[in-house]
Amino acid sequence: MNPRATSDAGAVTAEFAVVLPTVFMIMAISLATLSAQLERFKLVSVAGMISRAAARAEPLDSVKTVFAEQLEGRALTIASKGTMVCAEVSQRLEIAVLPDFGLRLAETQCARKIGL
Repeated sequence: MNPRATSDAGAVTAEFAVVLPTVFMIMAISLATLSAQLERFKLVSVAGMISRAAARAEPLDSVKTVFAEQLEGRALTIASKGTMVCAEVSQRLEIAVLPDFGLRLAETQCARKIGL
């Protein structure tokens, strides 16, 4: 009987070669998810500030000027819904490992109109 046939030599290397790419993939997905959540937090903050400014009946041009830095690369939609003014800020988040696949992140915040 050949002693090498029953040996486990090399099994650890093969298992490591299979597991390592999986670990890297899980880490990449986790980091992409964390990045998307951090961007969403920024959208929540900007949409809230803009909706409150619009509810105070501030001119849209001045609101866009004040928030120009925060709106860079993002789309803004302001809508009036009865006694509320809602601002939706959205952006496309590109994922580095999937260049043709992107996520649309959007956040809508509403504020009550002043004087009603």
